[in-house]
Order: sequence, then C-alpha cells, then structure tokens
Amino acid sequence: MVGVDFSDYRTVASYVNALIDAGFSIMKLSEPQPTQEMLAKYSEMRDETRRPIFLMIAAVKN
Repeated sequence: MVGVDFSDYRTVASYVNALIDAGFSIMKLSEPQPTQEMLAKYSEMRDETRRPIFLMIAAVKN
C-alpha cells in the first residue's frame, strides 16, 4: 500500500503478551468478520475474511 506507515502496526502476540506481562489472564480472543450481507454489498471486504479488521481480547486482572 502506498503511504501506509507499517511501523505503527503491532502483532497479535505483542498485544497478548503485553496483557500477560501486566498481570492479566486472557479469557477469550475474537476476530469478527464481515457478514455475508456485508460481503455482498461491499466486495472489497473480501480481504477481511482472512485478515479481520478487529481483534477483541477479553482479559481479567489476576
């Protein structure tokens, strides 16, 4: 991609390990994907089926 600064991107491991290092226990991970209706309406969302837009992490402090 032109003009994208990838130095701001983090890996899933970096987020999860930061939470663990801060004393959290990971309860659940979720990577929501577009619905079939959304894919039908916006074909450009197809990439999001292999590279989700969101990462949700449920964690509790130990």
